[in-house]
Amino acid sequence: MEHGARLNPPLHALRVTTAAEAAARDRGAINAGTPSFDLMLQAGTAAASWLLRECAAQLSHGVALLAGSGNNGGDAYIVAAQLARAGIAVRLHASAPPRTPDAQRAAQLATPYLVFGAPTGHERLVIDGLLGTGHRGPLRDSALADCARLALARDGGATIVALDLPSGLDATSGEVADGSVPAHVTLSFGTIKRGILLRRDHVGRLVLLDIGLGLHGDIPGDRDDEAWRWADADSLRALGRAAHAADAWTSHKGMRGRVGIAGGETGMAGAVVLACRAALHTGAGLVHAIVDEPSVASVQSLVPQALAHRWPSEPASRQADAQRYTALAIGPGLGRSQSAAMVMQRLLDGHRGTPLVLDADALWLAADAANALGTDTASMLRHWVRDTPQAVCTPHPGEFARLLGTPLPDAWEPRAALLAQFASRAGCTVLLKGTPTLVATPDSQPLWGVPHGTPMLATGGSGDCLTGIIVALLAQGCSARDAAVLGATLHGRAAERATAVCGSIRGAMLDDVLHELGGVWTDIERGHPRAPYVLAELPAV
Repeated sequence: MEHGARLNPPLHALRVTTAAEAAARDRGAINAGTPSFDLMLQAGTAAASWLLRECAAQLSHGVALLAGSGNNGGDAYIVAAQLARAGIAVRLHASAPPRTPDAQRAAQLATPYLVFGAPTGHERLVIDGLLGTGHRGPLRDSALADCARLALARDGGATIVALDLPSGLDATSGEVADGSVPAHVTLSFGTIKRGILLRRDHVGRLVLLDIGLGLHGDIPGDRDDEAWRWADADSLRALGRAAHAADAWTSHKGMRGRVGIAGGETGMAGAVVLACRAALHTGAGLVHAIVDEPSVASVQSLVPQALAHRWPSEPASRQADAQRYTALAIGPGLGRSQSAAMVMQRLLDGHRGTPLVLDADALWLAADAANALGTDTASMLRHWVRDTPQAVCTPHPGEFARLLGTPLPDAWEPRAALLAQFASRAGCTVLLKGTPTLVATPDSQPLWGVPHGTPMLATGGSGDCLTGIIVALLAQGCSARDAAVLGATLHGRAAERATAVCGSIRGAMLDDVLHELGGVWTDIERGHPRAPYVLAELPAV
């Protein structure tokens, strides 16, 4: 198998937008000939369609809607009218008269179908259409009073469904204003707003609905902007095409990828064990564990499918019988000693050009080497991977701060900018673990956001599993970008499946996550028929 990517990039992806980027996509569609009211009409109709399909039991008790004066309120008027036309008892409370032309038109069309007034308390479904993506800062007194109505309904057992995003949630930063009420479901229109992914705990189940943006949902005009990419089902199938090519019925273990995973200092064999298991669950044909000599027996006992080797004791030029790998990962449980640093350098020197994952202690050692030489870590990494076009680094926020040599900002805008700059300077793909995980490539393309996962992944060894998944994908021909995005998605979605199976994150272990990887592959490959208007979904966290 040749090193490097064998895959053309997917043509389109869903987008995670700031408020300004979402507005740009609306303008792009409008400027191309789609009337703005048509976007509102489809947004409201799509939301009503979802509610009729998914909330039939609650709708039988009637529905209450709270509508603001802007276009988010206009969406609520359309939802109310469509539900009323379907025979649902609808009650709408207007916080103020509609002030935008589209909202006024929506109200005019809907009024004949509506009963006006605040929620009675008997409704089991209450729709939040008060504030949209234009909101910033604290809630005004009138909005606070209306959010208090939402809170009262929620406390009374009603299901709260937010249109586009919960009122009081900043679409860009994810900041939540005092008084904002968490939703059980958020129906996002056209694009996922960045603030939603940053505050999944506040939005509940997330459903992305098609409002008719077309290709403008991906690129709003003549050129791209900085909106994060999110791999949907079609994109994921494209990202995994190279890996699936290794599954031909004529395949043998060599064709499915020969993976090397280096780490496992004395007392830390478990990190390599988890990474090896993850690589095998991802479909690697052969997995070699390269570990400190006292860890060899542990690895062979705990992962009998893997071959175990001692750390190389000589420089690459003297390793006449050195193993060759289709992809190599360095870092899980490697340690931070001088011996570990020498082992890493020998492996890097002996496998130049081999697709590479650097994780955990390998990143710590990179920063340590850069400090010793008086250079920056990005330059050090660029030197290390200069002959390796397919290289992925997988830091968590603490490790990334060490790579930068400065504390990581809390705000996501500067954090994302630092990630993109670092990937460009380091000449490799950088996956920053988190909620969401972000992937930056060295070619200055927009970041990829991976919103999948549950707190089940917040445990020691989770990153080692991710390393094993990514290195297996690299070994099967995926590019660094594709392996990082697909790997993080597999990891996160497997955690979602495991959490659903166990019913809780307690009582579950990372082995449960690994056992769900096959089901995620099947879900991606087979796909599922999408309901009308639905582009994507994320479960509540």
